[in-house]
Amino acid sequence: MRITIRPFTSADTPALIQLFKEAVNAINIRHYSPEQIAVWTNIDTDRFQKKLEKNIAFIAEIDSRIVGFADITHEGYLDRLYVHKDYQARWVALSLFKAIEKAARELGLTKITTDCSITAKVPAERMGFVTIKEQTVMRHGVPLVNYVMEKKL
Repeated sequence: MRITIRPFTSADTPALIQLFKEAVNAINIRHYSPEQIAVWTNIDTDRFQKKLEKNIAFIAEIDSRIVGFADITHEGYLDRLYVHKDYQARWVALSLFKAIEKAARELGLTKITTDCSITAKVPAERMGFVTIKEQTVMRHGVPLVNYVMEKKL
């Protein structure tokens, strides 16, 4: 099973939205309530695509099938890193993160920051992130716990 990492194109957007929603509903439900999942996955398609176009975004594929995606701002904020629900624990996240880390180094950044879900905290720590603080963010009046994390480069 070979993982290919390539740049994002706007044509990827529908598949990424579906992957995102399926992953959050199947995996993050272990740590978040149905109400929290509903507000988390209630996204604006245009805004979602515009952020991916503005950021440095990568797609992971196996046998030409999109199995994950990640994006980072030019300032070093890891905005998203999601893996298809059927491809968890298969090195997809690590492959995407290596591409993100390489892009950050090429930009001359000294650290990567992120707001990490409860579900992704342990995998992020395995990639070298440390927790700065726990926080509660509000989405449409619903509280979501996550962690401010960073990795020094």
